[in-house]
Amino acid sequence: MSAQPEPVTEANLAKLNSESLLEGSGDHPPSSATVASPARSARSTLSFSQRTMESVNTMLIRSMVAVNGEPARLPTEKRKAPLSVATTAINFRGFVQKSGPVFVFQDAVEATLMWDDWLWTTMWMALWAVVSLHPRLFICVPPAIALTIMCNTFFIRFPITQEERDMSPGDALRASLRQGDILSEEPRAEPIEPRPVVEGELKYLLHMRDIQNMMRLIIDGYDHISPVVKFLNWSDVTRTLRIFQAAIVALVSLYFIAPYIPWRLTVFLGGELMLVHHHPWLKPALEAMTKQADPKPSTYKKTQRKHRLKQRVLDMLDEDRLPESVWQRGWKDMVLFENQRLQPGIRGGVEERRWNASNLKKDERRPWTRGSDGWSPSDEAATPGLHADQVPFALEEGYEWVEGDTWRIDWGGAWSSVGVDDQGYVYTDNSWSRPSPYAYGIDPKAPKRPIGAYKEEDDEHTIDEDEPGCQQRALTRRRRWLRRAVRIADAA
Repeated sequence: MSAQPEPVTEANLAKLNSESLLEGSGDHPPSSATVASPARSARSTLSFSQRTMESVNTMLIRSMVAVNGEPARLPTEKRKAPLSVATTAINFRGFVQKSGPVFVFQDAVEATLMWDDWLWTTMWMALWAVVSLHPRLFICVPPAIALTIMCNTFFIRFPITQEERDMSPGDALRASLRQGDILSEEPRAEPIEPRPVVEGELKYLLHMRDIQNMMRLIIDGYDHISPVVKFLNWSDVTRTLRIFQAAIVALVSLYFIAPYIPWRLTVFLGGELMLVHHHPWLKPALEAMTKQADPKPSTYKKTQRKHRLKQRVLDMLDEDRLPESVWQRGWKDMVLFENQRLQPGIRGGVEERRWNASNLKKDERRPWTRGSDGWSPSDEAATPGLHADQVPFALEEGYEWVEGDTWRIDWGGAWSSVGVDDQGYVYTDNSWSRPSPYAYGIDPKAPKRPIGAYKEEDDEHTIDEDEPGCQQRALTRRRRWLRRAVRIADAA
């Protein structure tokens, strides 16, 4: 657990200010009698490359993994100004006054991505195609930007008159050839100068609005990235170990694959697809195609084969890590079923928060049961909101839990005759019958009838309108959890 930061009090601020002043002052070098600390002495024995690698590794790991506390920063405090309310106010005022170009650039990028001006976005798509397919043109980008700025400011310094606007193209060309030396011509307007906005102006308030929205972007970005930490901080050792092994395989594979990747084409397609992805017509078109598509039950059979293949791979990886003693003594999987009901009155798309064990009726099965028919291990399993690891489960005589093993979802769904969905659930009607691997009548992207209401004929499907389940809705669902129990050594 990372150390909690000290509260910001007047005493701490005074301490920080004094330390910053002492560290930043060069008038009083340390005395030769000063004794180095053991940590500093130990670090001095390391080579420069070793200290560099240690610092980089520490910074990267703490930056990616730290959640509750900020990572330790590099030793740059002596070059930082001490914390001061007055300095903060002055810097914030100056930032508001002079941050206009940042937000102009941000607005230009956003307008390009969101197709606010389709001619402008199309032009950038063409430019990206030329530059990405000819990477040597990237070195021409800085002077091209400078030329663009100077051309724009030229027409501010020497604006076109109305007489020149009314000229025909031929007359304008002849006039440009007779144009005298620009150095001898008198400018028609004052040059554009950078001017910070003044408090009270409309632009000042617009800058404050943009700063407010930029802070929201940072907060949203942090909230989107922080959930990834749980996959990398070994909170779930098995899951992180799999990711670690996959990263090693990917690193070695990419090292040998990278020379054969067409990088120019990849960069070109990546940039173009990013712009196409944000086209305002794309999302409605995809949604319309999805709504019109009538998924066949045969497609779900292919999905079930993928689920069971995934389960076999996970089982092989888990069993490979079991100790030899477990293999010698033998084990078997214990079973728990998680039961949920849809919140009454809910219609439309399926959301996880709408399915809950607290919606179960008093006279039906409990949230956690040993069997798919609703038999519960104990009365405590009737408490909704419990995780599988919190449900009391009495083992059979002669068995004990495998050390380090926890409850896991059965992704394969071999216990179900119709298979399971991507979360391991089987959906049923109000009476826990007519199973299907999709929420029929609830999820608009799924068929409106349970899988048993379809009859396959020559890879096509027809609807049996006489089937009683045709007009039913999936109001209940359940999935299976597994955990390994090994024979006790004395009973083996």
